[in-house]
Amino acid sequence: MKLVDKYDAAIAEGDVVDNQLQREVIAELQRVADDLSATDHWFSWMRRTSVDGLYLYGPVGGGKTYLVDLFYQYVPEKYKSRFHFHHFMQQVDTQLRSLQGQKDPLRRIAAKLAKTTRLLCFDEFLVFDVADAMILSELLQAILSHGVILVATSNTKPDDLYLGGVQRDRFLPAIELIKQHCNVINLAEKFDYRLGRTPSREAYLSPLTQAIAQKLSMEFDTISPKARDVKELNIQHRSIPCVKCGEHAVWFKFDDICNLPRSQLDYLEIAERFDTVFISEIPILKAEHTVRAILLIHFVDVMYDRGIQLIVSAAAPVDKLYVKGAYYNEFQRTLSRLQEMQSEDYVKRHQRRQVTSL
Repeated sequence: MKLVDKYDAAIAEGDVVDNQLQREVIAELQRVADDLSATDHWFSWMRRTSVDGLYLYGPVGGGKTYLVDLFYQYVPEKYKSRFHFHHFMQQVDTQLRSLQGQKDPLRRIAAKLAKTTRLLCFDEFLVFDVADAMILSELLQAILSHGVILVATSNTKPDDLYLGGVQRDRFLPAIELIKQHCNVINLAEKFDYRLGRTPSREAYLSPLTQAIAQKLSMEFDTISPKARDVKELNIQHRSIPCVKCGEHAVWFKFDDICNLPRSQLDYLEIAERFDTVFISEIPILKAEHTVRAILLIHFVDVMYDRGIQLIVSAAAPVDKLYVKGAYYNEFQRTLSRLQEMQSEDYVKRHQRRQVTSL
């Protein structure tokens, strides 16, 4: 069976809509799968046989994640790993701390990864953090030198990664490595397939009125009728205030969960412990609210990647939350995902996705 056959089956089942641009990506992913199979033996892998990977970029909601996930499930490669990119970088940071004082820690991390990974898939390759940018050139070089094949999705073309970032010249070698080792394809689909889906429930409530607050509370009690009398949780060995907490659901106020000192590690642990997460009192984010905008982007990315049911209350409709600021373009993915996470398709499709650990 070819990858296009799985795509056709998904179309027949009504999971996706037939799209010629997506078919072109399917053909390129099939090329990667075929090249992997053609060099799928110990001797050629140890000789670091060259196989071009794929860097797939384009606007939000065009199906990039879906296509790469379809490919990941299809490809018979035994030694494969899939990460949300920010999750991967957080795990790298954890390993760097454990290797502190040792020589060439990034090369050690790459060598360890290469022992179990020949195909490495990244979802949402996007560099915000200066620390991430500074280590990526050496890390990518080390990983790719072991013959690991990279397949990645992004909203940003390689040449625009970390655009305007601090000391960006030190990140440029990472861009060149991506272009050297991956075919770069633009999935230039202008239609956002996450929009227009049948809502499963009122999962995005606005504006912030007393009636909305009562509705949110009733929804939580319906989902988690035996909520414990807990006002804070211990996450990453730190206390985070919460409004309510049940066995499978938790409720946070926005300023407690999307403000410093929160990080993706907090969000990953929350996604491991709960199936449903409530966030209340999301304000309209202004241009100066950069930290809160970034953390909301990270929060939604983690919840979406893990298939968490997210129910929120906000001061404005989703498309009015953040209309101006340094991360406006990146925030479009967040808005699109918030739309999809309210749909019947999302609830039906997402059993909790397994994300590989380093």
